Amino acid sequence: MKINSNWKLGAAVGTALSLGSGAAFAGPHGFDLHNIFHGASASMAGTSIAHVEDPVSAVFGNPATLTTYYGGTNFMFGATFYMPRARMLHDGSAGYATGEATALVNITNGATGKSLAGSGGYSFDATSKADVYAVPTVAVTQDLTGLGIPVVLGVGVSATSGIGVDYKHNSNTLGAAAELINLGVNAGIGMSMTPNLDVGVSATITYAMLEAGLTGSGGMTHDIGFRATMGARMKVMPGLTVGAYVQTEQPHEYDNLHVTSMAGADFRSGITNGAVAAAFNTAGNLVRVAQPTAVCNGTGGNVCRQDVRVEQPMNIGLGFAFNGLMNGNLLVMADMTHKAWGDARFFNEFYDDQEVYSVGLQLTQGPMKFRLGYGYADDPLLDKVQSGVQIKSIGGVNTGGSTYTSAMYPLFMSYFQAMETPVIYKHRISAGLGIDGFLAPMLTLDTHVAFQLEEDKCFGAGQAGVVSDHGGSAAATTVAGTALVGGLAAYGCAAADHSKATVSSFHLGGSLTWTF
Repeated sequence: MKINSNWKLGAAVGTALSLGSGAAFAGPHGFDLHNIFHGASASMAGTSIAHVEDPVSAVFGNPATLTTYYGGTNFMFGATFYMPRARMLHDGSAGYATGEATALVNITNGATGKSLAGSGGYSFDATSKADVYAVPTVAVTQDLTGLGIPVVLGVGVSATSGIGVDYKHNSNTLGAAAELINLGVNAGIGMSMTPNLDVGVSATITYAMLEAGLTGSGGMTHDIGFRATMGARMKVMPGLTVGAYVQTEQPHEYDNLHVTSMAGADFRSGITNGAVAAAFNTAGNLVRVAQPTAVCNGTGGNVCRQDVRVEQPMNIGLGFAFNGLMNGNLLVMADMTHKAWGDARFFNEFYDDQEVYSVGLQLTQGPMKFRLGYGYADDPLLDKVQSGVQIKSIGGVNTGGSTYTSAMYPLFMSYFQAMETPVIYKHRISAGLGIDGFLAPMLTLDTHVAFQLEEDKCFGAGQAGVVSDHGGSAAATTVAGTALVGGLAAYGCAAADHSKATVSSFHLGGSLTWTF
């Protein structure tokens, strides 16, 4: 069977999918927010586990900190404008692997003209158009002791996670554009067990929206998810408070997320060389090996509609707050968060567990509060990725209007990682100003500005030696996931790297809190 000349990059469409991990507000926690856009915490790199300076950070953070707001009602609303920048370079290897039939013949024996330095082919240098977002936040805390209930209730609405890319303006990316946004409704209670010990629990219900980004075969899919958070904090000595929380995984089931052909069969293809000649017929053409790999919904003919389960990871946080300096006017906070990506379904195919560290400072001078923050995060992307497990095959619609299916080889899985550029942030700096009694005695203004410093990463060379469950049906170069042609040595990467991602971001915002 010959590959049609307009049969475009089936497996790499999976990267255009940017599935679940492809969504809009990426930051130092992968793509979970953890108060990095919320109120006063945003100006201190999100630090808020042991102590909070605004109601929304208590509602969406450690619920034990809700006890900060014993004594009345606090209503807070605000917004953050987030401006990410993501750029991707690709040497054309992914497209070349499943591109034109003539390009597949003896590719390892002198194929040329497909790198960025050449003309034509499937190479590209593109900047994502997903570059401006507005993130609103509303939260209310209410002391219920007047009703004989010794707790503080907190409720709020905000975006809890997200990430996104949009490369569809470049034809060689095959319409790569995807977005995941989780809008969370939080409700929690905090209670003082003793003068030195606070505890709290909260529940989050999320309305998740996922745009699959497939060329002609995907659309927006919705789901409702749930997760719980349990936390505590303790005053261990004068001025020093320690806090901790545990947050459960949050699953989402996206029904009929994408469409493939062959009723979910895996289209296993490869590139000719001596080691895999058996994968081709006597004419030297690719052979289709049909092996069921997906459960289909409502199949009609060869069409398969597939569900995908995506889980947000379990989080464990530990924080410290100390206000015993400068007569209590200097507050120092530090947070550490462990994100168990390795146990989160779907993401564990691309991510390893991640550690995130944040430090915040607040200097109080009368009604003015001057704030600074710094955050550091491990890069969660796995050094090596295997063939797809949750998504073993991916499909789309070719230029002739027919659906097709292709296997998710390691080459395309590492290309997927490169497309998921927002998660490689490491360094973050923030600053802000708080004003008590802004315009009126009951109003508090909090402002923030933050930068996630530019990071870049190359993909492909680390895939050498990866073993694929597709066996001899794919060429060794494809299985390994290294560059097939060209490479990016001229762009500061290794010769075997096929993709390079570069990211940075900026955000600013503010909020008002009304206390009564």
